[in-house]
Amino acid sequence: MPETVRDSALWGPLLSVGILAAFMLVAAVVQVAFVVAIRHRERRDTEALDLQLLRTVKGPAVLFAILLGLFLSYLWLTRLTHPAFDFFHEQDVLVGKVWLVVIVAEVSYLASHLLQTLMSWYLHNIAVHTSTDLDAKLLPAVRRVTPLAIYAVGSLLALDALGIAITPLLAGLGIGGLAIALAVQPTLSNFFAGTYLITEGELNEGDFIELDKGPSGYVVEVGWRSTKIRNRFNNLVIVPNSKMVDSIVTNFFSPNPSMNVLVNCGISYDSDLLKVEEIVLEIANAMVIESEYADKTGEPFFGFSAFGDSNIDFFLFMQATDRTGTFIIASELIKRIHQRFKDEGIEINYPVRKIVAPPVNGVLLPTSASGIGDEPENV
Repeated sequence: MPETVRDSALWGPLLSVGILAAFMLVAAVVQVAFVVAIRHRERRDTEALDLQLLRTVKGPAVLFAILLGLFLSYLWLTRLTHPAFDFFHEQDVLVGKVWLVVIVAEVSYLASHLLQTLMSWYLHNIAVHTSTDLDAKLLPAVRRVTPLAIYAVGSLLALDALGIAITPLLAGLGIGGLAIALAVQPTLSNFFAGTYLITEGELNEGDFIELDKGPSGYVVEVGWRSTKIRNRFNNLVIVPNSKMVDSIVTNFFSPNPSMNVLVNCGISYDSDLLKVEEIVLEIANAMVIESEYADKTGEPFFGFSAFGDSNIDFFLFMQATDRTGTFIIASELIKRIHQRFKDEGIEINYPVRKIVAPPVNGVLLPTSASGIGDEPENV
């Protein structure tokens, strides 16, 4: 190449423009390659993970090629010795720092969006098919926090690349973070308690729970700050998660929703106990077959429990499908047992007291055994 051309003031800018044009061409080729790959992949599966990743990487890759062309074209200008380019020599250090900041920003952007894409794809394609909803509850919160964490680290790296000391900033952030943590301590307490409840997986939507000396009802939602319960009056009760963690909670749907039904009753001392047992078990077995609220896997259990003051007490034990079923089963059992005892002539006594009075002038007073508070007849 002639020396006059190399020494010309236009030679450096022309070559710099050529470098930029070459990288613009590379960016165009990268853009076309990604578009072709994406369209080819869309024909087979529009929800594939690699397709989502290609869409996420396409923009940053093209932008990186353009920015790299700009930096290399400028770097070429700084190597020229012509006096017209002394300005570029003076800005060499600054441009290097700016390039580092650009790289940090590009990597932070790409990392954030890649993680967002991975978590979104998992939530829409994997989490809906898992047996637990832990990932469906945990990942949305992680997805919201992840970009903040990545950009925070990227910002610190960018400041360090610019020559700004980040040690005092970190110390200030630590003190400020401590002050903020103390100010929002109740909120943080509820948040971490919610994390514990969600990760433990013992409370699920639809479970009937009861807090010790607290409300009871069906779980509507287990959130990060509070747990929502619908009580028996159909009102929404919002319980802070810190209260949930510190309370004794009875889950009537765990380990399974089946619940025990216990009916107590008593029959007269004159009754045939074997016949009573046969009748009650017959009623209970019929309930197991006929009622949709009865648990079909368990068998009723009957037993006499005590010699009462007025009756021989007995109990009947069986299982209902859920808590609502316990009330229906118990009510139906009481109605059927009462009617059957009435038909069979089996008596359920009222409380009876026998009054024994001392003789008056050698004559025994008549006594009453009909009930409490009855007055003896006059003699």
